[in-house]
Amino acid sequence: MAPPASASHEHEREHRLEEILGLLREDGGRVTPARRAVVAHLLDAKDHVSAEDIAASVQESLPDVSVSTVYRTLEALERLDVVEHIHLGHGPSQYHLADRRHVHLMCRDCAQVIELPDDYLDRLAARLARQHGFVLEPSHFALLGRCADCAG
Repeated sequence: MAPPASASHEHEREHRLEEILGLLREDGGRVTPARRAVVAHLLDAKDHVSAEDIAASVQESLPDVSVSTVYRTLEALERLDVVEHIHLGHGPSQYHLADRRHVHLMCRDCAQVIELPDDYLDRLAARLARQHGFVLEPSHFALLGRCADCAG
C-alpha cells in the first residue's frame, strides 16, 4: 500500500532538501543549521519571498542567524542555479526556487502579480535574438503595466 500523500510529499521535500544541501557541500560550502533552515523555507514557500522574510522565519528557531547570513546563502544558491531572484516593482528582491521559473507581470496600480509560463515570451526572445543579437532574460524583472481590473 502506498504511503499517505502527506508522507509522500514530506519524503519528496526531504529528498530535495538533501539534494540542494549536497550541491552546497560540493561547492565547498558548509551545511550549517542556518543554511538548512533557509533552504527549508524556500522549499516550503508558496510564493516569492524576500531575504528579510526568510530571515524572520529562520530567526524564530535560530535567533542568532543574521540577515547577511541569509543573503550569503541565497547568493550561493543562486550561483548554483538553485534559486532565482526577481525584482517586482520597487520593493526588495524576491526569491524562488529556479525549478519554478516563470515570467511576471505586475500591475503598477494594485501591485497584483500574474505569473506566466517560462516560455510565454519565447517568440519575442527569438525575434530579439534574430534581429538584434539580444538575449532576453525575462524572468529577472516583472513586466509592468495595468491588470484587467485596473485598466477596465
